[in-house]
Amino acid sequence: MNACEWSARIAELARREQSALADLLLAVAEFDGQALYRQLGFSSLFDFLHREVGLSRGSAYYRQVGARLVRRFPEVEGPIRDGRLCITTVSELAKVMTEENRAEVLPLFFGCSRQEAKQLVAAIRPVEQVTRRTVVTEVPVIVQVVQPVGRDLTHPERVPLIQPERAQVEPMTATASRIHITVSPTFLPLLKRARAGQSHVQPNATDEQVLTAALELLVEKQEKRRASVAARVKREVRVRDGGKCQWPLASGGICGSEVRVEIDHIQPRGKGGPSTVANCRILCKPHNLEAARNTYGDEVMDRYSRGTGVREDCAAYSVAGAVSGDISRNRVAFSTTSRPT
Repeated sequence: MNACEWSARIAELARREQSALADLLLAVAEFDGQALYRQLGFSSLFDFLHREVGLSRGSAYYRQVGARLVRRFPEVEGPIRDGRLCITTVSELAKVMTEENRAEVLPLFFGCSRQEAKQLVAAIRPVEQVTRRTVVTEVPVIVQVVQPVGRDLTHPERVPLIQPERAQVEPMTATASRIHITVSPTFLPLLKRARAGQSHVQPNATDEQVLTAALELLVEKQEKRRASVAARVKREVRVRDGGKCQWPLASGGICGSEVRVEIDHIQPRGKGGPSTVANCRILCKPHNLEAARNTYGDEVMDRYSRGTGVREDCAAYSVAGAVSGDISRNRVAFSTTSRPT
């Protein structure tokens, strides 16, 4: 099958999956409403789904919550069946949907990720009291033998990258979130020095204020580094493209991603393309690299992706060693509460 045929097949399978999920929740809701699990010797619906049906604890919990929400609010079935609501979003919706707000709240969750749904829940039902503090907890040492990182079988010459740990963001209210990150031992002394230095400008500056000031300087430095395109051109291109990736899709739309977006030259600079508004567009990093691959070919881009001066046979060990080396053996967990800018 070609790409369009594969796309149509995957879309059809996705529609079947969404419809099957809705049917499952309706069946579980009816089963739960009659408490039929008791006739089978199970004390709860969750116990039945986990032990008898064989779902994981997380899957059993999500489907129990979804089934009870569908039974209570039948209008939830349609958005689940057509894909506007996913099972994890339903579990967040169930926390705030009531008889009084059902008509207003339900559409707010359409198309949301779980994190976006959590933020909506925090806005609708905020935590009563958010403690603003920094909590530092030592992480126990875990001795782990690092194995060579597997190679991409499709492109065996490429060295795979290890994804960094992501910060955990927990929405508390509509205006405050709590963030949990794991840092190296060098981070806390740097934060302390930055806090002391910032005290001349912001007396009694909080960790959030210090980190915000540092990030603003970093973003400013990054903007200066992208001096190949004039600031005026960047502004006009961002406004014109809405800050979204303009990579065309086979369906006729565009990628639309707002994550890791960059300025791309339609006619590459390396081939004489000017840095003008007409010749520039917004692309996300993966599609920017894809555009370069289409222009310069796989061989050139594969050399570019490996261009670190490190021998390929040692690169996998080097990347893994950097992640699991001495610095990470003494990590600490850093938690703070922040407000949106």
